[in-house]
Amino acid sequence: MLKLATALIAGLVAMGGWAVVTVKDLPEYFVAGRQYTLEFQVRQHGRTLLSNLHPRLVVSTSARRLGGLVGGKDETTIPAVAKSAAGTYAVTFTAPAVERVFLTIQSGFGNNELRLYPQPVITAGASRAAMAPGERGQVLFVAKGCTTCHADADLTNGPSNELVTVGPELGGRHLARAYVIQKMKNPASQVMPDLGLTDAEAAAIAAFLSGERAGAGAATTGR
Repeated sequence: MLKLATALIAGLVAMGGWAVVTVKDLPEYFVAGRQYTLEFQVRQHGRTLLSNLHPRLVVSTSARRLGGLVGGKDETTIPAVAKSAAGTYAVTFTAPAVERVFLTIQSGFGNNELRLYPQPVITAGASRAAMAPGERGQVLFVAKGCTTCHADADLTNGPSNELVTVGPELGGRHLARAYVIQKMKNPASQVMPDLGLTDAEAAAIAAFLSGERAGAGAATTGR
């Protein structure tokens, strides 16, 4: 069955049927019992925004297995709704009372989906140290859909997402931060899309791609 799924995905890619999911404003953590709305965009070939899809969010308390063919524990699927902007969708869920929550966005375009890094969940009133820029950048590198087009051997326990490899391998290169920020904020490319990153998001991803990993920020509180 796994070989069949791999063959189907390969066939979709060969026909140009692939898309990139980009999550907007992903929190560093969730607070148990609180509702959150995730907004995201779906782009065919990473560039053309796709409307009229029926995406879904899969929420689980454990990772999916066998390449995503077997669901995780306590898995819930929630349909997303279309926003007024082209190719933009939103989905609301309640953070479960677990240490980490596993989120997968099924794009509604073929079998394309995005698995996020397991997101930490804290109890209301608890504190958690803010992520270091490089650590935050690693999470955003996945959440923004970068791993669809770019392999990166520096990802630590990265989620298993389908790789199309239309962009260069970025692992081990320790790219200059200013260069990375310029490429992300002003791509000026027929392939690289403008994902509308905030300055903070671009700086965090640049920190990750420049090789920064260690360190931590100030504590934050779940309120």
